[in-house]
Amino acid sequence: MKNNKSKTLSVAIAMGFMVLTAYAVGYFFGGDTEFSTDKLNEATTPTDIITNITQNDNVPQIEMKPAPDNLDDGYDTVSIYEKVIPSVVCINVYGGDPLLADASGTGIIMTEDGYIITNAHVIEGGTSVNVVLNDGRQMRGVIVGADSRTDLAVIKISASGLACAEFGDSSSLKIGERTVVIGNAGGLSGSCTTGIISGLDRNMDSSRRSLSLIQTSRAINPGNSGGPLLNRWGQVVGITSSKIASVDYEGIGFAIPISSAIPIIEDIIQNGYVTGRAALGISVVELNTSNGPESGLPSYGSCIAAINPGSNMARAGVRERDVIIEANGRKVVTNDDLLEELEKFAPGDVINLGIFRPETEETFYVNVLLIEAK
Repeated sequence: MKNNKSKTLSVAIAMGFMVLTAYAVGYFFGGDTEFSTDKLNEATTPTDIITNITQNDNVPQIEMKPAPDNLDDGYDTVSIYEKVIPSVVCINVYGGDPLLADASGTGIIMTEDGYIITNAHVIEGGTSVNVVLNDGRQMRGVIVGADSRTDLAVIKISASGLACAEFGDSSSLKIGERTVVIGNAGGLSGSCTTGIISGLDRNMDSSRRSLSLIQTSRAINPGNSGGPLLNRWGQVVGITSSKIASVDYEGIGFAIPISSAIPIIEDIIQNGYVTGRAALGISVVELNTSNGPESGLPSYGSCIAAINPGSNMARAGVRERDVIIEANGRKVVTNDDLLEELEKFAPGDVINLGIFRPETEETFYVNVLLIEAK
């Protein structure tokens, strides 16, 4: 993704929280702009982007094809580029100014009738999406759904006979394998870079992501977000997603494994969001030694900023400015502690929370019925 305006990024998270923190997590998403976790909204699909696809009973299936038996060394980079470039698109996202895109990224054509895979952070905060095909045609895109927890999203355009990508099996990748990335780096459409698989099953310290990632040495530049990571046969094995944001690191990029992404993508297409995730339905501020005491609050925990409609927190006697300091017997120091506990539950389960009330300086415990994050 490439951002063209300075703005605070609001990130949808499937766990049902808005997290306001006083620090940046120190990563670049798509190598574009520094991501700060100072806003995480509760919905899986960004609430401020136009969507009109909510459920689809005819979900297209992504077929992972095996590698060719007679091509152990694969194709050369030129052949891979020529094979894949027709299925790579540029995505421009517009907000308040219809003449200037707020952000741009890359997408992968999944089906001939116009389903396109990209990153969730590419389309967040926008009110309209414009898709530019490799042949220069421009089409209005509709957001099918997005999942910030895994940074995956699906766009649909009205088209037929599109050149769709071929997908490989990312679970069979080995360190040292050759890779190719195609995207719209820095707004330069159809840019191509090469590298190798540098690592597998990488777990990055970010509440935004719940999937283990592929590490690659290929360059990640602004605008590459949502584009394909290709194996030596030109098959999509990953979706370009993030880069460590530090001047001390070079040539460290990450991609979402396609094998892990497929069930999420199919769930998004069918339902508009990823189903079966538990949420408290609240907005919280992560407290620390700086922002807590100066506001008359503890130096740790998750302070409740708002209780959203549909949440059971108010029914349990919890209110704004209360601080969650314990969840299911675990001490809640950071918002990640709370999120990790929620991952153990499903909608309809009951979680026990320890609540500190600053006005009385008392701690009490409540049982809260979890809702589904949508």
